[in-house]
Amino acid sequence: MAVPIMLLAAACSNQNGASLRSISPVPPSLLAEMQAKDMARTAPILVRVYKKESELEIWKQTSSGKYGLLKTYPICRWSGQLGPKKVEGDRQVPEGFYNVGMGQLNPNSKYYLSFDVGYPNNFDRQLGRAGGDIMVHGSCSSRGCFAMTDKQMAEIYAVAREALQAGQGSFQLQSYPFHMTAENMAKNRKNPNLGFWQNLKEGSDNFEVTKQSVKTDVCKGRYVFNGDGGAPCGIAPASPSVAAAVYDKKRNDEAKIASLISSGTKAYNYIYQDGGSNPIFVARSVDQMAVPGKDRPFVYSSIDVTEVALNDNGAPATAADAQAARQVTYSAAEELLQSEAAIARRPLRGPADPKAVAARQQSVYAGLMGGKLPADQLPAAQPAAVATVDVPGRPSLVAAAPVPAEVAAPGPKVAAAAPAGDDQPFYASWLGFASEPAKPAQPAVTAQVDPVQTGTVPETKSKNGKKLVRQTVTPGKPVVASVAPPADQVAALPSSAANPPAEQPFYKRWLNWGGDSAATPAN
Repeated sequence: MAVPIMLLAAACSNQNGASLRSISPVPPSLLAEMQAKDMARTAPILVRVYKKESELEIWKQTSSGKYGLLKTYPICRWSGQLGPKKVEGDRQVPEGFYNVGMGQLNPNSKYYLSFDVGYPNNFDRQLGRAGGDIMVHGSCSSRGCFAMTDKQMAEIYAVAREALQAGQGSFQLQSYPFHMTAENMAKNRKNPNLGFWQNLKEGSDNFEVTKQSVKTDVCKGRYVFNGDGGAPCGIAPASPSVAAAVYDKKRNDEAKIASLISSGTKAYNYIYQDGGSNPIFVARSVDQMAVPGKDRPFVYSSIDVTEVALNDNGAPATAADAQAARQVTYSAAEELLQSEAAIARRPLRGPADPKAVAARQQSVYAGLMGGKLPADQLPAAQPAAVATVDVPGRPSLVAAAPVPAEVAAPGPKVAAAAPAGDDQPFYASWLGFASEPAKPAQPAVTAQVDPVQTGTVPETKSKNGKKLVRQTVTPGKPVVASVAPPADQVAALPSSAANPPAEQPFYKRWLNWGGDSAATPAN
């Protein structure tokens, strides 16, 4: 069967039929919190998102007319790197100021529930940036969106729906690389995106000063907030009192930044293999009982970000930093090649060609580090022990790296906990088919193995003669060796825990090769 082109275009917006989820009420606990904070149930809202901290905040207007923080939600997953989205297929989650209206809410999302953030906006279009269908959605799996758990998304969607239905034309979504504090600005002072982030900080400062939705315009490739600095483009001047308060905050923050730098605060670049997640989701199953379920990875690695210390010239400060930057940009380039191949409808059937990855790494490194990838080569790979572990219900893992002593030591390095009972779909109890809580499962004990080689481990056989799978190990990619629990404990595990669903490559869902069956994309 031919694959509809529209399926590929709507990366995060696939639908899965009508759903009652979209009319679920705001939870009583959140209504009580609104009342305690002097917020009406239908009062306007504003959303702020921070990528590095993996947090989404909902702000709601109080009786004073100003916005107050209602609740902070940990983000389950976002993809790409810190920095703006520029082209289709770059796996970037956009940064900037966006507006979300009722027409952007998707009650029939394949990813539980969702809303479109509004990318590209006027600013993005003025700079020629491309792409679209960037969502905040459930399902806890992202390829260019902000992914929440289904339970979180039901709550966020309900709060947004009630504000919009009550007459708020649209709510503002402010997307930042990180909290725009003096400390974060000092640490990121050598990043190639610094100029753009300083512009975003002006918008953040306006909100911090006024606690009001920030009026945004675009003038000569820059955001103009509350009219301040927009005279060359005929934009109405800002309120003098607001402009003065924002200027004072900017001056105070700049003094703090200078003090931090003079006291020895190092500059860093924070580089991801492909996005990050809030620390609470590390080594934990996420909403395994919720619909759709098949698109959800079993656990997330604790290794999301590589911190590369920089010298005064913006280059890696030490040889170790240089090697770390080289390894993680190689892995990031490999992820991009997979994504780009899927968009071109030529998905890679295996690991990307090392030469192609190395070539792509040049531009990835330049974009993230602001300089050319050094010609130095990594040390030649040395032979290493091959560690194999048979795990019931899943393929054996082969790690081409020395196995540390911690593997055999008691106590887990990373534990995959069983799904919590309250993670069942919210509608299960409504409709009377909620299952009995599963007995607590013993977590699988895992150990982190640091890969140091590139190549494919030859096929080997275990002691019982079973052939073990081949696995390619690339620089910068974590390899986890799982240690199976005793057989009597495995027998007591729920089927979803004993045989966790294997995460399929993202492009298989795009091409309808696996996972949830595709349906008509959203607008």
